[in-house]
Amino acid sequence: MDRLREPRHLTAEDVDLQIDPEQLGFASTEELEPLGEIVGQPRALRALDLGLGIRHASYNIYVAGLSGTGKKETIRRELARRGAAEPAPDDWIYVNHFDEPDRPLAIPLPAGQGAQLKHDMQELLERLLEELPKAFREEDFNRERRRLGDQFQERRRGVFEELEKLAREKDLAVEQLPNGQVALLPMKDDRPMKPDEIAELSEDERKAVQERQREVAQRGEEILRRQEEIGEELRGEVRQVERGVAAARIEPRINRIAERYDNKKLRAWFEQLKRHMIEHLDRFRESDGGQQQQMAMMLGMARPSLEERLREYEVNLIVDNSRQEGAPVIIEESPNYKNLFGTIEKVVDRFGKLVTDFTRIKAGSLLKANGGYLVLNLLDALIEPLVWKELKRTLKSGHLKVEIYDPFAIFTTSGMNPEPIPLDVKLVVLGNPLLYHLLHLYDEDFSEIFKVKAEFASEMDRHAETGRVVGRLARKLNQQEGVPPVAADGVAELVRAASRLADDKEKLTAEFSRIADLAREAGYWARQEDEAPMVARRHVRQALDEKVYRSDWIAAKIRELIGQGTLRIRIDGQAVGQVNGLAVANLGDYAFGRPSRVTASVGVGAAGVINIERESKLSGRTYDKGVLILDGYLRNQYAGEHPLALSASIALEQSYGMIDGDSASVTELLCLLSALARVPIRQDIAVTGSVNQWGEVQAIGGVNEKVEGFFDVCRDQGLTGRQGVAVPASNVRHLVLRPDVVDAVREGAFHVWALENVDEGLELLGGIPAGRLDEAETFHGRVDQRLRELVAAFKEQRALPFEREFPLWEPAGNGPRDPRPTLPGRD
Repeated sequence: MDRLREPRHLTAEDVDLQIDPEQLGFASTEELEPLGEIVGQPRALRALDLGLGIRHASYNIYVAGLSGTGKKETIRRELARRGAAEPAPDDWIYVNHFDEPDRPLAIPLPAGQGAQLKHDMQELLERLLEELPKAFREEDFNRERRRLGDQFQERRRGVFEELEKLAREKDLAVEQLPNGQVALLPMKDDRPMKPDEIAELSEDERKAVQERQREVAQRGEEILRRQEEIGEELRGEVRQVERGVAAARIEPRINRIAERYDNKKLRAWFEQLKRHMIEHLDRFRESDGGQQQQMAMMLGMARPSLEERLREYEVNLIVDNSRQEGAPVIIEESPNYKNLFGTIEKVVDRFGKLVTDFTRIKAGSLLKANGGYLVLNLLDALIEPLVWKELKRTLKSGHLKVEIYDPFAIFTTSGMNPEPIPLDVKLVVLGNPLLYHLLHLYDEDFSEIFKVKAEFASEMDRHAETGRVVGRLARKLNQQEGVPPVAADGVAELVRAASRLADDKEKLTAEFSRIADLAREAGYWARQEDEAPMVARRHVRQALDEKVYRSDWIAAKIRELIGQGTLRIRIDGQAVGQVNGLAVANLGDYAFGRPSRVTASVGVGAAGVINIERESKLSGRTYDKGVLILDGYLRNQYAGEHPLALSASIALEQSYGMIDGDSASVTELLCLLSALARVPIRQDIAVTGSVNQWGEVQAIGGVNEKVEGFFDVCRDQGLTGRQGVAVPASNVRHLVLRPDVVDAVREGAFHVWALENVDEGLELLGGIPAGRLDEAETFHGRVDQRLRELVAAFKEQRALPFEREFPLWEPAGNGPRDPRPTLPGRD
């Protein structure tokens, strides 16, 4: 019989990370430069270099990684560096399309010229508003108007005299009424007849008068039409004079402005502008403010205000890069539709309608970043209505069209259709790896738009310069936020905490925000001590303890229930088919280890190993897989010479919620083998670990929390010096336990063992050698003997041939069949 193979008994150095402050090379962070660069992310930086170095519409960048790894700060700094070396992009303006006012024209101008043009146009309008009314009041202009008026008045008198002559031939007189109409009155004694005289005419005389009036009226209509034409000619001549006067002032000024801008499209617009201004001089006329104007205002038909009349000549500068040094870098914190794509604002006019015009077109982040870089959180954009679909369409087409986005657009009575603007922007989106994979699988456009993935790792290697990096981070907090400086032993403790966050002694968490938070909280506790000029090791440990205390209420309650016996956990003695397992409860901001009793029962039958958690639908798939692996272990270990026939059940006692993961599979196997061998095993040792079909113990997660959770239970009820936890040997590198647990291990009050395989666990907990199947007094020998007894007992209970009626577990070429009955509703 082999001797007991004692598993590795870990020392205090094995379960801790010791960092010598003397090796850091500084006494405090005051000696260091603040951290200004990103560290520990070589892959992400290489990917950023590639994506930013290829100026192609498809080479947008998806930045993946956990929050707090410095993604946004790294990207902002890198984009700012690259953008500073690039030229500032063009300004963009919208101007009125005089032929199609609902289709404003988009015109690019070199950076700074957009603001200059806007100023030039404002100055032009101010000058014209001052000069044109004054020009229309000048003596030369009035003299020309009077000359034209006299000329056309003479012509109108000639036409009227022709009408009078025709009337006299018919013995009629022409009389012009106050309302401008003409009356034809019969003559008597070379004078128009009075109404009473007309009334005394006989019927025949009245008819004769009416016949003469009809003849004159027919000819008179043509004559009066000529008079109206003369009036129209007069007004046309006057307008031509006005336009000539206005053109002499408008065209030179616009020409001088146009010469400053080398833009073909803009010069064509200036020509339209001159023509439109000259043809619509009424926009520059002063309001007379008379009674007619007041009446129109009362009726809601007042003349538009001066601002409204001249708005169509304004310049809408939607992108102003006059103060931009280099390419723009825009970080959009709220990527909704309006913020990204812009909008067209609406106002309520005098008649209560929602209206708009080209001056109300507003740029979004995409236009502001045109020619540069735009950074946004993709998940935020995805949950905003219509944003993702429009973003894909815009990036694929390379043009952005500003549209009205309004859920109440059904009530809008006027709209705009602005000219699209060519888009040249490098889009950098932030997200998590899962979102990247989901979009890559289910959105065919995603891979065409985002060809570069820059993934920020959640951890980095710990090396000789790690302490200096953490110290420089603390120095940065000291300079920017006033956090007290950190002594060398405090930095060493921060490094230790960062390694624990990474769950690896040789690694460091890349979530620098968590290290920074710890430094801030340690700084707070240092300030509570008047004599503490800087943060020391004790302050960092106090910050860690206080963080646990703030969130540890549930864990403390569970320990209290264990101490009261409400939750049944034994931490001394021995028991058959019963082992203390360990699980991790994650509350989001805090995770803690919780011991759970695992039990197994064995009897005669052919149902195999029954997972009670699975049967009650309280387990996840990974947990179920771990239990099924136990079947494979039993076949490999014991079914080489005889079939297996047993009915066994495994349960996590007093577990009433969902459970998942395979970290309890070693515990369950030890529990099952104890029940089969009828060997009592120690209750003062908790076990965690995963197992494969060959009995090798595999690493699990949350090992620090699990060890500390069992330690806390034992400490509350009294440490005996024999209690401890058995963990996978491959998890030793992940152990960075709390200082009080490390001290207990050093003093021998608590123990941690490292298991390589199940046999080491059997011998540690059972106290007898694991042995071989042919050794009766070993663990495996007892299990094999019990299995043979179960097969024999099962055969005796059945009258029918055993092999034909009741199939047993035995090796098969196609693998073992699960003998358990199918659950209802499952195939």
